[in-house]
Parts: sequence; C-alpha cells; structure tokens
Amino acid sequence: MRRCMLSFFAVGALLLSVGCKDEGANFPSNPEEETGMGYLSLSDFRVNVAEHAEEITSGSGLGTEQARQTRVVGTTTDAPGEYKVKIRSAKSGEEMEYTYADLQKPENQRIPLAPGAYVVSAESPDYRDYINGSTGVDWEKPVYYGSVTKTVHKRMETTVNDLVCTLANIKTTVTLTKDLQELFMTDTQADAAGKERLTVALSIGDSRLVFDRATADAGTAGYFKAVEALNTVKIVWSGEYNKAASDEAPQYVPVNWTTEIVGCKAGQWRKVSIGILNADEGNVQFQVKVENWVYDRKVDVDITQLYAFGEETIPDEEVSDEDSPVVTLEGHDITKGYAINGSMYDEELDKWTENLKVVFTPVGGAALRSVNMTFDSDNAAFLEALDALGIRLTGMALWPESADLSTYAVIRAANTGVVTATMKDAGMSALYAFEGTHTVRFVAVDDRGRTSYTDLVIRVQAGGVVADGPSVVWTNKAGTKTYEFGTRYNHNAVEIVIDVTTQSAFTEFTVDIVSETVLPPSELVGVGLTDHLDLINPGQYKSQLEGFGFPTGDAVTGSKRVSFDITGFMDLLSLLNREGKCDFRLTVTDASGTVTKTIQLYVVKS
Repeated sequence: MRRCMLSFFAVGALLLSVGCKDEGANFPSNPEEETGMGYLSLSDFRVNVAEHAEEITSGSGLGTEQARQTRVVGTTTDAPGEYKVKIRSAKSGEEMEYTYADLQKPENQRIPLAPGAYVVSAESPDYRDYINGSTGVDWEKPVYYGSVTKTVHKRMETTVNDLVCTLANIKTTVTLTKDLQELFMTDTQADAAGKERLTVALSIGDSRLVFDRATADAGTAGYFKAVEALNTVKIVWSGEYNKAASDEAPQYVPVNWTTEIVGCKAGQWRKVSIGILNADEGNVQFQVKVENWVYDRKVDVDITQLYAFGEETIPDEEVSDEDSPVVTLEGHDITKGYAINGSMYDEELDKWTENLKVVFTPVGGAALRSVNMTFDSDNAAFLEALDALGIRLTGMALWPESADLSTYAVIRAANTGVVTATMKDAGMSALYAFEGTHTVRFVAVDDRGRTSYTDLVIRVQAGGVVADGPSVVWTNKAGTKTYEFGTRYNHNAVEIVIDVTTQSAFTEFTVDIVSETVLPPSELVGVGLTDHLDLINPGQYKSQLEGFGFPTGDAVTGSKRVSFDITGFMDLLSLLNREGKCDFRLTVTDASGTVTKTIQLYVVKS
C-alpha cells in the first residue's frame, strides 16, 4: 500500500507532491491464518451518548473573562443500534465499519488485527453526511462523535469498554423575555405596517438561522457546523421598539443591532437570552434579566448598552497539567496566532523572510517525552486531505523527530531539553497554498507524564500565489480580535487598527468616506477633510489626516508595512451626535494588484 505522510509543516503538499513510501497494511487478508496477531476485545463494548456537561454562565457581557463554572451532573444513554462504529489503522489508514448493533453479535466481539495503533470511533448515522455536506446549519439537527485510540499487541487481547459520543456541532437557542416582547411591535402589527418583525438572527460565516417569537418561545434549537476550532457566532437583533410610556400612544423606533459571541467550539451549547433592565438615569439596557422596570414613565432605549449574553454547555475539556511542557512561538504570542501572507516572501531571493518556529520547553528538570499534533481548518480541501490520511483527529508525531518531516521542517533538541521545530522554506510555501484559518493542537508530554494542550491558529492570506495585491487586516488594539470588512458594527463597539502589507511598494492608498447622514461632504469640510483622501499624496489634508492617525506620504511609500490606529476618529463621530451609516472604503494598490476593503459602521447618538 502507498501511504503519504502529512505534517503540520507541509500541509500544502497534501494536494501536491508528498514523499511516499511503501508500507504494508495493518489489516491482513486472512487474519486467522496469520501468526503474531493480536485481538481487539469488544465483549464489554458500549457506545454512550453524553448528557452531562459543564455549565459556564457569562458574567457582565459577551466574551467576559469572568465566568462562573458549575458541574451539571447528568447521565449517558446507550446509543441506538444504527450508530456507526469504525476501526481504523493509524498506520495504514485502512478501516473496518460496523453498526453498533453488529458489534453486539458474539462473532464480532473478538477481532484479530495486526499489532499497532487503532482508532475506534463511533458516530451518529448522519454525522458523516452532515460534516462533509454543504449545509452549515439546520434546525434540531444534532450529530455526535467520539473516538478512542487503542494499541494491539502480538498474541494479546486489547479491551475496548465504554466509548462516549459528544455533540459534534454547536447548539444555539434564543430566549426573548415576555416583557421585552411586549415592548416590541407584534408580528401582526409589523406585517400590517410593512415593518420588520422582532427577530434574532444567528450566523457562523454564511450559515444563518433566524429565530422569531415562535421558535424562541418553543425553545427550538439550531445546530451550526463548527467550521473552525474557534468560531464566532454573529447576532443580529431587529424589531420595532415602543419607546413611549404605558399611558402614551406607541412610538416605535427601529432596533437593529449586531454583536457576536467569540470562541464557540463544537460540543458547546450557546444560549442567547435577551431581556430588559431599567438602568440609571432612565435608560433601558437590553440584558438577560428584568430588574426595576418602571412602567409609569417614558424610558428611552440606550442602544449603546445592548448586551446579548451567551451561556454555554460544554463537555469535558482537555486541561493542561500543572508544570507540564510550555509551548511558545518564537517572536510572537502564540495565543494570538500566526499570519502568513505574501509580504513575507522575497521574490528576488526566492525565500521566505520569516519562518515559523515553535518552541517546546519542559518544566522543573523534566524531559520532553513526546509531542503529537492534531489539525483542523476552515479550508475544505485541507480537511479532505487530513481525513484521507486519517490524521485529522488522531494526528501525527512531531517528537521524537520523524524523518517524514525533514523535507519541510528542522527539529532540534538542545542540551537544556528544549525542542524547537522550525518550518523550512518548502514548508512555508506548501502551507501558503491553502488560504484560510488552520488550527494545530500540540499535545506535549514530559517524562513524568504531565501533559499540556496548546492551540496555534495559523491564518493564511491570499494563499495559492505569492502575492495578489496588498494584505489588509482590521483588528483591535491588542491584536486579539479580527473584524470582518463588509460587516456593519456599532461605532462604539469596535477599535480600528488597520495593518497593510505589500511585498513590493504601495502605488495607491486612498480612503473614501461614504456617509449621507453622519459625515456628508459638507460636514467634512468643517473639520478640514474631504470625502476622498489620498494618503500617498495628501496635499492640503496632510496635517488633518495625521492628526486622526492616518499615515501619509513617505510613511506609506517608504515602507512595505503600514499599521495605523484610527480609533480616535470614533470620538469625532460621537461628538457629532448623529445617527446613521458611515463607511470608510480603503483602496490599496501595489505591483501585484489592487485590494478594496470597506469599514462599515453604524453611528448612534451619544
């Protein structure tokens, strides 16, 4: 059998040319006649579906770092007989498939196998179709998966007991409190007036579900495919809110708000609950609980104080042991991930100017016993290649050093016990062929049995070619959050740090301000600006642009990387005390092409 080895440092070679070698399969043609066989014993094998979880309740808002965790004691139930059970050789990738009911038969409870490692997995009948299908979300469509790795030894029995399947997609529900619904236009009223009904839309990427009153009240659950290791659930809440007091004629104003819950993973239950709370000075905040609501006087909506709280139900997590090996990224904060783009490639020298380097450091005099890697990605081609080689979840070894990595990485061990893995140019180029977000989990074990789990998120921009126009990225000041161009955000809810890179030189860099109500051309003249700004040739607007944080002139043309923070511009928008859309369209050109990105904001009155 031909077997191709995949490494973290050579993912691009999956669809290109990977070094291969001949190896025998682990499944014999007639195992009963083979000598030196081992056995997988399934007489006590049970497949269970988990009903226990760890409840994490949010604190004061989305993404809070202060979370209260409690154990929800639950049970597991025996899986239905139609669940699929697979036994896959970790060496060859060959696979046997049964139904759970099949494995209850006596003739299937002692399976002869060649010595080696095997992945025993169980999944709900529709799991594979759902994961491989194009549908990213559905109502009441949970799928389940679980696996365990067992080693079969010569002339010995290896027992497989209980295997627990957990939720493999992201569960979401929405709750709209009764008093909140009463303050919004009914569906009948909205339809008659041609207005938008009260709805909450949840989305991950292009997958979207809209919860209306009926689905929220019924507790209907939506299940999203976890397309990345960490996913962002966008929340768009719309409707017509009655801002008048109870003894006044209704005065409806539109509410349209976008926020998000970050860090959502497969196996989590995200509960979005929206209610109202009477705040100080008579403003209404939209929150989880209803407290001190005053019905006998007019209360205005403070849109800037909207919160949608996400509570999650999470299965058992892999938690690093105390004093376990530390994994770092040389020159970078590994928690912030690593970006690869065309600006890092020197075309003249035909090499990368920076090569990713991961450092593994044992603690307290221990030695590094092993490092294994598992993979995930939002690139379908990448995932297909991982699945084909059988290492998407089971992963592969990085340490002790593997000869299969030598083409794409250099592995070194120092006298101090520190191990480094540095990606070669060949590995960088191979990885660059796959645009998207890739996640590598390093599982590092020392010689005292202490294990650490570390995730590295690698973002490849403009993959497939060395350069396709400048790279433009929008983040917060800390660099821990990336915003999406083309998505509209509340101007008070974002920070605007723009990072632009090129492998050659900038030939065009303009900013167009598009706003009919907040910053029309007449208003821009009053602050010394215009609606079309040229950062390379700023002319009379140079000082004003630099005052707002924009680079100009030689600061643009003389650099291959321009980073600027225009969060302070939001102060101007607040001072104007106007409401409406305000867009900043960035057009950047270099020798390889032109890129246009738009910052879309919704400005609310202070």
